[in-house]
Amino acid sequence: MIAVILIAHAILIQNANSYNQLFFSTYRIQKLKEYHRIFTPFLVHSGWMHAALNSLALYYFGPIVESSIGTFLTSLAFILSVAGGSLYSMWLRRYDSDYQAVGASGGVSGLVMISIYLQPDMGIGLFLIPVFIPAYIFGILFTLVSIILTQSKDRNRISHEGHLGGLLIGGLIGTYLFWPLEFSKHQLLTALGVTPMILMLVLHKKIRDWIKK
Repeated sequence: MIAVILIAHAILIQNANSYNQLFFSTYRIQKLKEYHRIFTPFLVHSGWMHAALNSLALYYFGPIVESSIGTFLTSLAFILSVAGGSLYSMWLRRYDSDYQAVGASGGVSGLVMISIYLQPDMGIGLFLIPVFIPAYIFGILFTLVSIILTQSKDRNRISHEGHLGGLLIGGLIGTYLFWPLEFSKHQLLTALGVTPMILMLVLHKKIRDWIKK
């Protein structure tokens, strides 16, 4: 998947017409019925740094998932998370005339969440900061921070909605595959990580109206 992302970026960055056919766009999906855009944003990035950061995340978290469920199911989970990020964005930003997004962040977020279910106690740190926290705590914080940032003034720069959609799909897959009988970190992650994303879908309009007051 890393090779696909980097090769696609190298090709598409030189071809504006093809690039413009692949990015996520609420207007083009809803009005022009270009439904392929739900699945194709992972092929286009805003620049080499953007593509490299997503590839680096895949390099660290992809093998954790792949070693458990195999290459095919990992790739399927990635694509479903990309689509989840697109659909989540399309619902939350349905009032915007033409919300656009690029990148593999939805798919990456899905694999990150699945890997957290697989190894909830592994340490995860922020980029270049040598402080590590348990993965299941990171998953909860990632969810809550992304929800808050969907309401920030600079939300047009980063698709936090796409992150949430990918995290939701990964969380649902993780919940289904790894839910234990006894109370555990997995269930805490579901309760405090996955559930708020679902509530956000239902209550988004009320939250939006409340912020405007």
